[in-house]
Amino acid sequence: MLPADDGGSGDRSAKLRRYGPLALIVVLLLAVGAVIVVGGGGDDDEDGEAAGASSPDSLEWGSAEAGTEAGAPAPVGRMPVTYEEAEEAGEVDDHTWPDACDTETGRLKMPSVFAFPCVPEFEGDNGGETYTGVTADSIKIVYYAPEQSADLGALLGAMDADDTPEARTETVQDYSELYTSLSELYGRELVLERFAATGLPDDVVASVADAQDILAMDPFVVIGGPALDRGAFAQELADAGVLCFGCTGSALPEAMALEMAPYVWGALPSPDQILDLLDAWVEGLGIDGETPAEFAGGDLQGQARKNGVIHFEQDPPVFEQTTEERRNEITEVALIESYILDLPNMPAKAAELIAQFKSEGITTVTFLGDPIMPIYLTRAATEADYFPEWIFTGTVFTDTNMFGRQYDPEQMVRAAGISQLAAPVDQDMSEYIRMYRWYFGEDTMPAAANQYGVLAPPSIWLAAALHMAGPDLTPETFARGLFRLPPVGGGPTTPRVSYGNWGYFPEYDYQAIDDAAEIWWDPTVEAEDERGAMGMGVWRRSNNGDRFTADEVPEPHLFEEENTVTVVDEFGPGDRPPDYPAPEGSPAAGG
Repeated sequence: MLPADDGGSGDRSAKLRRYGPLALIVVLLLAVGAVIVVGGGGDDDEDGEAAGASSPDSLEWGSAEAGTEAGAPAPVGRMPVTYEEAEEAGEVDDHTWPDACDTETGRLKMPSVFAFPCVPEFEGDNGGETYTGVTADSIKIVYYAPEQSADLGALLGAMDADDTPEARTETVQDYSELYTSLSELYGRELVLERFAATGLPDDVVASVADAQDILAMDPFVVIGGPALDRGAFAQELADAGVLCFGCTGSALPEAMALEMAPYVWGALPSPDQILDLLDAWVEGLGIDGETPAEFAGGDLQGQARKNGVIHFEQDPPVFEQTTEERRNEITEVALIESYILDLPNMPAKAAELIAQFKSEGITTVTFLGDPIMPIYLTRAATEADYFPEWIFTGTVFTDTNMFGRQYDPEQMVRAAGISQLAAPVDQDMSEYIRMYRWYFGEDTMPAAANQYGVLAPPSIWLAAALHMAGPDLTPETFARGLFRLPPVGGGPTTPRVSYGNWGYFPEYDYQAIDDAAEIWWDPTVEAEDERGAMGMGVWRRSNNGDRFTADEVPEPHLFEEENTVTVVDEFGPGDRPPDYPAPEGSPAAGG
């Protein structure tokens, strides 16, 4: 069992939550919060512990040229070989493989397409205190439990979508235990401690103070952080040589990730990666000043497409550099405007933006922001008798059926775009619920019944990194271990995940998801949303839900019902998980 200091017992709800997770707005701007800061986290601290960077085999963590050839970097020191590598070298019999290894696949016996590669059983001295937060027996992890505003708390409560900090901590603990149950931790176990945030997600002063207090706890890695602090929390940890996973709430652009390499990691695409996917897909629409806006309504119908972008901003601004860099890269953008996440003033700002976009003759509105603003934008558009094409980019759950139904239906008949989310499935097929019940028992549910989908991914990839790092655990072996994991997933219900350089993006990748699916809104379909509530309207996925990377984009098939999916009821060959019994010692196995 995974020890914890105060995770809270929490009631495991048996309430059905279909189609998998919704993190909602607690981690708002997971995918669009591009933060520009000065400075980096590669410097050695006074004890020279900062990155294990003294190794002559170190990768150039802060360089886009790190590991110029796509593929896995070689193991260094005592990092383990995988079963596949040993098989290719004809050395399988030179190692002892654990019972948890499926030698047919070369992966651990986890019923998941994300199952880790097998590594040999470890015996001997693990090196003891190899880095801050690491001893011969344990690896300390701190979970940052965020604070939220009264407005946000009321909104989440009204949607029956809130989870307590104690429930979130318990859920992090449970998924960490689950995903390390078959992993090789080289004689160590995880020790989880919760840190209660002292300020709101946009309080920079509080976030820096919190980071300093967390550093005094001597963790090896921190999970979570303030969502809107302009990267200050992440920077403080990186400067001290401490790893963090999802510590900004917002995914980071490549420039910032490389400045902080190899300390800052995420489980979603970066803003630049989303824009790479978006631009590749949008190019097929023909926004070239000549192709007509065939899906627009009213006076815009048939006019040459004219693209305008509405994106989230912070106060003071942090997107200026990204906006200028991307202004000429996003296909034919005629107008770019921003808004601030200020709930009381968002309706008025939406009306102002719509009036401006209508006066400029924008036929196609591309939205990159939170899931609340489109409520006001689409209402304002209908009130203004303005019916453009809408492009949703999959940022912050705008691509969920639950939020799609909150947007004005007269506008949504013209809505399409891309989604990084897995295709909706029934709860029994959901990756995180399947895995949870495999380990903890049938009919169990995570304590954080709404936000488990955001809390689980860091636990997966943290466990994978520790498994692949070897006994001499440092940030460098942690990073190299993640970079050595071959890409996994890529089916309709399992996004493709990779870290490092596997050829999907030009920069070295510290984020997870590499692909997306084409979506468009169908108001005629009645189905359950992500919370299990029946209603009209769903996002359809084109091409049978197949996903694409930035260099392999299919032709758009918008508003063509043939070969589309809404809810997947049967796994295909690309995402069908293997079947294994619960591991010995797990609650499901009577342990």
